[in-house]
Amino acid sequence: MATQATASATAETDLRYHLHPMTRTSNRNVEDVTVIERAKGSYVTIDGRDYLDGLSGLGCVNIGYGNESVCSAAAEAMARLSYSHGFAGLTNENAASLASKLVAMNGDVFDRFFFASTGSDANESAIKIAYYYWLLRGQPEKRMLIARKHGYHGNTIVATSLTGLDLYHPQFGLPLPGLVRHADAPFHYKYGNGLDPDAFGLEAARSIERIILEVGADKIAVFVAEPIQATAGIIVPPSSYWAEVRRICDRHDILLIADEVVTGFGKTGEMFGYQKFGFEPDMITLAKGLTSGYFPMSAVGVSKKVTSVLDASPDDFEHGFTYCAHPVGAAVALANIAVIENGLAQRVSREIEPAIVEGLKGVDQFGIVGDVRGIGVMAAVEFKAASGKEEDVAALCHRVNLGLFERGVIARELWGSVAFIFPLIVTVEELQRTFAALREVIAAVDADPE
Repeated sequence: MATQATASATAETDLRYHLHPMTRTSNRNVEDVTVIERAKGSYVTIDGRDYLDGLSGLGCVNIGYGNESVCSAAAEAMARLSYSHGFAGLTNENAASLASKLVAMNGDVFDRFFFASTGSDANESAIKIAYYYWLLRGQPEKRMLIARKHGYHGNTIVATSLTGLDLYHPQFGLPLPGLVRHADAPFHYKYGNGLDPDAFGLEAARSIERIILEVGADKIAVFVAEPIQATAGIIVPPSSYWAEVRRICDRHDILLIADEVVTGFGKTGEMFGYQKFGFEPDMITLAKGLTSGYFPMSAVGVSKKVTSVLDASPDDFEHGFTYCAHPVGAAVALANIAVIENGLAQRVSREIEPAIVEGLKGVDQFGIVGDVRGIGVMAAVEFKAASGKEEDVAALCHRVNLGLFERGVIARELWGSVAFIFPLIVTVEELQRTFAALREVIAAVDADPE
């Protein structure tokens, strides 16, 4: 009862003083506030009940909650050096070690790493690095960006402009005019039009080239995209897609940035998504799984192709943030990576993905299910309504998601789908219970879809 009373008081205080992200601001009451009381392993506690977090926070708590080695690393680092930064050549042991570790983990695909705090400012930093690169190469007119429909890249001005989900644009008058063109998404279920997946993957990639030919390669700085479009509902591209994207970027001298804010650190069964799909980007952005959400930290990996040009300039690189190279964040990241490398990444392909595939077998036979897809620890079930109306599909998703929550599972409604991004520590038994609950809920909704 004491916990419930505390949660109630927290909800009242929150309602009065907290301006929430991604939350309606009007006509809210205390019942609209959900208080997370504590968390451990794959579970969070709400109103005294434990829920399996099938979304691992916001796709970030790769190693689960409350890992003792990571918590100890944070406390020890904070006691030793609670703050430092990276300006004017300043560094600390943890930041230097993390940069070296990330280069090694990527097999020297990247030459150096820049540190920031969130996925949004990592993507913003990558764009500024690209602009500086083209300036130094004597091509300052290469300013336009290409991203993708259904893509998500964050909530700063440029990151929101890159995002190809219209929901995030109208309130802020974005995208910035003339900054971004959005190519087709490699979303076979929605746009395949009878093409086999490989043929469709090539066609989706070539939509990038059509933009390049229309605008002019001499005006385009980068193509930026997620290996898997997570926020739009776990859109997994056909196997033909990424190799063709790499060829197009090389052919037209355009930098390729892989936004691995979600897909990094084991979620696909490989440590990074680009490794899963067999291509090498010129830059990579990382966050979320870098620290498993235990500390706000992000990174930009920069290839030798880019750093060799930056290094030829005698000028300072005039970009940075207060928390660049934070010693506590770096210590947390190193401890977190050690946990992931100690068997967690390997079990994604060996245990978790097969259990998810098995759990989702036959789900596509329900009348309200349009598509079932996934890779690694990520999966989504997309729904369809007889009316074809988006609002009716959204209502089906909401009913399924609510049914899962009532059965002790947290998932997320994403653009017509219910999606999961499980922590790397989830057990086969927990997955079996989750998909048994999912099947039960879908069957009930399918029997009464109106």
